Amino acid sequence: MSPWKELSPEEMAAFADEWLASLSEESEEDPVGQAVVLMGFTAPPDQQWDFVAAAVARAETDEHLAHIAAGPAECLLGRHGDASIAWFEERSAADPKFARMMTGVWRYRMTDEVWERVQRLQARVEDPLPD
Repeated sequence: MSPWKELSPEEMAAFADEWLASLSEESEEDPVGQAVVLMGFTAPPDQQWDFVAAAVARAETDEHLAHIAAGPAECLLGRHGDASIAWFEERSAADPKFARMMTGVWRYRMTDEVWERVQRLQARVEDPLPD
């Protein structure tokens, strides 16, 4: 069983809070950031999704949204896009902040179909993240 499955929704939210807080710290050793990277390679797609959703819900700045887009969101879509793109579409339609985060996603290992669907989501956003 994956250790990620053992995290309750509250623990996943706390993990997202800790990661977002660590983004402003300048440290060569970042165990929280390393755990987020590890999650992208070891956690099942639904657990990665729970983390992305929790992180976006707690994001307070454009920098936070950009880090989510370029990190865990891209990784999930690149590794499990066929299984997860519908989650991203549904949440983007319901949550403007989530849709805005999607404008920071770049094509990382995504199939042509998944990337085209991401681009359609991005095109719908009137106020994208700054480059």
